[in-house]
Amino acid sequence: MKCFKPTLPLSLLIVLIAFTRLSAQDLTKQAAAAIKGEVKTELILTVTDVDKLPKTTIIQKDRADKEYTYSGVELGIVLKNAGVTMAEELKGKNLSKYLLVEASDGYQVVFSLAEVDPSFTSRKIILANRKDGYLLSPEEGPFHIIIEGEKRKPRNARQVISLTIKFTD
Repeated sequence: MKCFKPTLPLSLLIVLIAFTRLSAQDLTKQAAAAIKGEVKTELILTVTDVDKLPKTTIIQKDRADKEYTYSGVELGIVLKNAGVTMAEELKGKNLSKYLLVEASDGYQVVFSLAEVDPSFTSRKIILANRKDGYLLSPEEGPFHIIIEGEKRKPRNARQVISLTIKFTD
């Protein structure tokens, strides 16, 4: 029977493990997305905030045809909580507003507000913070836009850090 012999002193190894755990907890606390622009109340939405809101799940396949269950909150609910023009107010000039989703890697996606408003569509778009029950990895999170029934997936933005409401020019 072979014994594992660490190359680092045990005390240093313990400190590194503790630091790694603290860093993961700190990252979870800092994982957030700003909701800003043409809103009544700008918000900073954390992973914990999303866990407190009503959950919606969407099952989606990746490129290798493997199914995953994403859970989070419907994007329309998040925007409504920030006071974005929705439902009966979404008419006339307000229909020229759009949502700009920005990711930490610079990726951007645009949606009309009607696309994310449940009073206009039955298709679900969620701001997911969990995949198969676990928090999203740093490569995918803190948040991932998941669109139900989307044939192509380039608008399923990952690493979402900002949701900005704007008027078209």
